[in-house]
Amino acid sequence: MKKRTPLKLVLCTILFSGSSLTTFIFPAQAKETVRQTQYIDQGEDISISQLRQNVWMHTSIETVKGERIPANGLVLETTRGLVLIDTPWNDTLTKELLQILKKQYPKKEVTDAIVTHAHIDRMGGIKTLIEKGVKVHSTALTADLAVQQGLDAPLGDLQNLDNIWFGDTKVETFNPGKGHTEDNITVWLPNYKILFGGCLIKSLDTKEIVQTPGSDVTNWKKVMKILEKKYNNAHLIVPGHENPGDNRLFTHTLELLKEKNNENKDSKKQSSLGR
Repeated sequence: MKKRTPLKLVLCTILFSGSSLTTFIFPAQAKETVRQTQYIDQGEDISISQLRQNVWMHTSIETVKGERIPANGLVLETTRGLVLIDTPWNDTLTKELLQILKKQYPKKEVTDAIVTHAHIDRMGGIKTLIEKGVKVHSTALTADLAVQQGLDAPLGDLQNLDNIWFGDTKVETFNPGKGHTEDNITVWLPNYKILFGGCLIKSLDTKEIVQTPGSDVTNWKKVMKILEKKYNNAHLIVPGHENPGDNRLFTHTLELLKEKNNENKDSKKQSSLGR
């Protein structure tokens, strides 16, 4: 039987001086300690947390139907510049993120971004990036869907499986098939063994699958098994929402999908009986 990694509290140490910082404790769900660093002078709706040297997670918060929802993306420091994986929820938060990054990396610019599907929690700040001259990469399908939803169009230059070099940093993008959306892709950082799962992969904090227009819960299960097999050596998995974790996130997401499938079947059965 595979041994489960215990949930543990990790004391986080501040790495940078010259800014207003704080040390805090958070629950780690990964095989390796995730060291997170936050600036206390950041707004309450935007923060960055260090995952590895040269890799940060940005988290922005938007109020949806009265609930504050956090959304994650990544920031990669490369020899060519900074690369964003997904934007914050909107242009205002994206501008705040760019200001934070300018403070931390005064000699580096954000040169590129990758958006993982055409929802606002992934690319709500695309207009700001384009205005700043950032190249925003996506699949052609994401570009088409973005325009249909009234968002600015990303480049649409990514294939279903693509490898891109940003300076010294290799990034693999992959569309495993329809799940959360038809256009959802993941981002793999082979140098760090970090998988950014976007909204395809759920945190251990997530208790249920909330279906959105275009999602396919049945095929999503197949997609998760593909990802679990392809990235079984991942040391850290970053979901689109809530805390990062290890490969238990694959199993957890599959369990949630099974529950949602059963719920949908029961609902259809009751509907057919006229209830």
